[in-house]
Amino acid sequence: MDAFALTPSERALFSALNARGVRYLVIGLGAAVLQGAPMSTQDIDIWFEHPGDDLMRAAAVEAGGFWVPAFGLQPPGLGGDGLERIDTVLTAHGLLDFAAEYSGAIDHLVDGIPLKVLTLERVIASKRSLNRPKDIAALPALEATLQARALKTDDA
Repeated sequence: MDAFALTPSERALFSALNARGVRYLVIGLGAAVLQGAPMSTQDIDIWFEHPGDDLMRAAAVEAGGFWVPAFGLQPPGLGGDGLERIDTVLTAHGLLDFAAEYSGAIDHLVDGIPLKVLTLERVIASKRSLNRPKDIAALPALEATLQARALKTDDA
């Protein structure tokens, strides 16, 4: 079941990334929402294994957007109509390196597009590590979702 719909441009982007073998993870509250957390978010945080890769530029163009490489203190990012919600994450606080988190991630189908998603347990670890007020405020709902999933598994 789709937890939220992707824009046509987002569907095209994720399809193009998948077709090119670009490794990425949906992290943050977007990942939590996909796993049933009763939260909302305005963006989709994407952690790329190699954010400067030419494959990302080609995927962005295929989706009708563009890839802005990093320069100075400006991180790389995606742009274009329908891609406004995509945020490129360079540092994932409280997590292991990309390869380790990727190996433990789950596959989630959204609008028919398979996405690689950080597990809810790891989203919680990241939110705890960040320790920002908005992250601390999200923890009770995230932890309750995790507990409800455990109870459901125990009842099965």
